[in-house]
Amino acid sequence: MGESDNTAVVCRQCGGTGKYHYTYEYEEFTGKKVNEKIDRVYLKNYGYKIGTGMIPFKIGDDEQRTTIDMDKEGVSYEEFLVGKMPGHIKPLACPMMADQPACHNIKDFTDKCNKLNGGWINLISRCGYQEHKDECWKRFEEGK
Repeated sequence: MGESDNTAVVCRQCGGTGKYHYTYEYEEFTGKKVNEKIDRVYLKNYGYKIGTGMIPFKIGDDEQRTTIDMDKEGVSYEEFLVGKMPGHIKPLACPMMADQPACHNIKDFTDKCNKLNGGWINLISRCGYQEHKDECWKRFEEGK
């Protein structure tokens, strides 16, 4: 739903393998089906419609705008077909939006998120610290 004509996101059911074990009768898996129309593959879309090229992006409520080069995010389709997986699109989402379960597995990570927000976060996309998500990604990658 969030993909454009020449983009794809990694399937949450098969994890990008192209295969899934069904409990009913099915045709045996023979490999990923190649789609010649795809240029880039992204991990997921974080609730945004994604595409290739330069996209404008608003940061926070203060109307600050930036541009994200989506051709530098994700991986090329050729790379994906040989097994390279895309990473998170960090300018689009904080770690909590990108991988909430992993954040909860880091000791005190979500408590720090609430503190930075100025209180309990009831809707992640409304966190008051979103414009500093690069700092949150650093904490996430360091496991703090």
